[in-house]
Amino acid sequence: MKECIWITHKDNECSANKTYYFKKSFTLDKISKSVAEVSAQARYKLYINGSFVNAGPCKGSREKTFFDTVDVTKYLKIGENEIFVQVLQLVSDDMQGKHSPIEGVLRVGSAILAFELTCGDVCIKSDESWLCAKVDGIIHDSSGDFYSAMTREVIDAEAVNNVKYSDAIKQCGVSNGEADHYWWGGTNKCFLYERPIPLLSYKDKTDIISYDGEFAEAKYLTFGFPRFKISGKGLASIYYFECFDSGEWKTNRDRCDRSLPYNRKVHDDILVDGEFIFEPFWFRCFRFMKYEARGDVSIELIGFTEVNYDMTPRTDYDFGRDDDNKLWEISVRTLQRCMHETYEDCPYYEQLQYCMDTSVQMLFNYQLTNDDLLARKAMMDFADEQHSNGLMPSRTPSVGEQHIPSFQFYFIFMVYQHYIRFGDVKLVRSYLRAMDGIIEWFSHLITEDGVVGQSKYWNFIDWATPWQYDEVRKCEGGVPLGVYEGVIGIYNPMMAYFLQCAAKLNSICGRNDVANEYLEKADMLKENTKKFFWDEEKGLFADDVNHIYYSQHMQTWCVLSGVAQGEDAERIMLNSLDLEAKSTFAFAYFFFRALEMCGLYDKTEAMMNSYRRLLTLNCTTVPETPENSRSECHAWGALAIYEFSATILGVRTQNVAERSVSVKPYIKGRDFAKGTVSTIAGDIRVEWKKSDGVFDITVSSENENEKTVYMPNGDIYTFTDKKKSLSCKIETEEIENEDSTYCS
Repeated sequence: MKECIWITHKDNECSANKTYYFKKSFTLDKISKSVAEVSAQARYKLYINGSFVNAGPCKGSREKTFFDTVDVTKYLKIGENEIFVQVLQLVSDDMQGKHSPIEGVLRVGSAILAFELTCGDVCIKSDESWLCAKVDGIIHDSSGDFYSAMTREVIDAEAVNNVKYSDAIKQCGVSNGEADHYWWGGTNKCFLYERPIPLLSYKDKTDIISYDGEFAEAKYLTFGFPRFKISGKGLASIYYFECFDSGEWKTNRDRCDRSLPYNRKVHDDILVDGEFIFEPFWFRCFRFMKYEARGDVSIELIGFTEVNYDMTPRTDYDFGRDDDNKLWEISVRTLQRCMHETYEDCPYYEQLQYCMDTSVQMLFNYQLTNDDLLARKAMMDFADEQHSNGLMPSRTPSVGEQHIPSFQFYFIFMVYQHYIRFGDVKLVRSYLRAMDGIIEWFSHLITEDGVVGQSKYWNFIDWATPWQYDEVRKCEGGVPLGVYEGVIGIYNPMMAYFLQCAAKLNSICGRNDVANEYLEKADMLKENTKKFFWDEEKGLFADDVNHIYYSQHMQTWCVLSGVAQGEDAERIMLNSLDLEAKSTFAFAYFFFRALEMCGLYDKTEAMMNSYRRLLTLNCTTVPETPENSRSECHAWGALAIYEFSATILGVRTQNVAERSVSVKPYIKGRDFAKGTVSTIAGDIRVEWKKSDGVFDITVSSENENEKTVYMPNGDIYTFTDKKKSLSCKIETEEIENEDSTYCS
């Protein structure tokens, strides 16, 4: 693609939401291995000889624009061939008073295409020989609450079918972001870099959708491109929605209850006179669809292409309970629905990559596969967007920049957990500067009293019930109460925890002085957390300096950071169980780890039951929050993936440098479990059962890495065998594992 040019339409509007068609015909005498490289602003859909090939390009950052490489051999034929590319142009930003949809796609505001196809001696490049049409019959309209995720399409079928083509014109040359030399040191917004992740998976799943004459229903919440044949004369409207609901949030009700309305929806409108095949340009997420027609119009679903990051879920598991097996299934599906060109908070509303959400999604991802390419891209995306003062945006890529200060800490968590899982010191070293910047930015908030003060941005922590939106106090919601004394209590143990993570990473990279500096700062914050926020009478750490407000979140970070240890840690976690400000799904991973560190893992059962209750409500994915959920699919809630693999099966990294693993199953509450976990030592399979007072376990591995098995009676076995079976006697079925293998 080095010698290609960007091409566009002669009447290309500057910064508009428009569709353009590009096409090129060519002849082949023979077929050989053929590859196409393609990029566009802002998005493209590629068809060859009428068949859909790929959508892209991969979402980039303000630093990087990508091109995709696609094997197109199977789409070519001897004789005449036609390349057809739909290009979606998007306004560059909202500053011009124009609606800027699809928030997660960065753009420059031009409709341009770069293309190169090589088949033997034939090479087709984007140039002035291509034909191009500006399609006025497609309007990309506001989707209301959903504008950040998608566009609503308004189609005039007759205008689309009668577009007029003209010769494309050259916009500028294509610049290679990975070139050996940048002439005169020049760069531009359209430097192209090779796509860093695999192409998405496109699979025909029409069979998962049924139609009863009123609603089309998928077997589960899905994501992709539906296709419709619309015939007759009039207006066809197609509504896509996640579930039935009253419009007053989605609390404790059957998601398939058709006695409820479907208030939260997005729809496309298609005006037809004759027959028209409609497929929305952008992905649609739905579990249900509703067709409405005005005039003499019929609507028929003729195809559906489901789109996912290419990850094959494991099926060789049984966690000893039918409900947990189903919970695992919907948790894996939730993660898949939130993995595409980036990790996403939710596939229906926003499709944005948030730092907190992504940090735990990556962790869940690691349990299922050794593929860390999407995780690497996520870390690169966030580091690319960091400001010179160290401030890192809470989400990226995003047209509108947003800052949630606490989310920056989770970038450190991303790097730390990647090291624990893969042991890649080179990657850690590449992000030392980014982590330094985050810590420096937070350090400027530390007051003369040695505690972290309030930031002017959204100080979100979790969607805990008492932390509601309050316009009077200028509180956006999700913010701990009592922050308006100028100090945010929870930031102190939280920062201390991540300082200690950063210190370990710096030490690994040989920066011992920096590591010691971070540890000293962490110790100061831990001491001042005790000084200003400890309430001896309540046996809890307060969220505020006046000791009025308390939360599970504050206790969690005090345990994880080491502010509270031993019996004190156990005490505050027990006392936190009855607090009103409870962890939701967003924070559950960290809450569970704190309970586990205190030997209280059995106390996680209450929240696990809230996950299991989703099955009785006909949820096919995990919603954003346990109650009053806006989104039906939010992958920070896919917690079962981690809990069942790392705790019930008990498989975790033991020693990164030696690439060894530990196996310490939590066996309370079930008679057996089996499954395979991806680890730093390759796949580890665990099968355990308890019967007649005997515990049996078999551990199998791909490699001869060291494995250490912690038996429920206290025995410890270390071995390198690829397969090992062990047994011990147990006194009771209700075994509690008091020692934790959690690495903080």
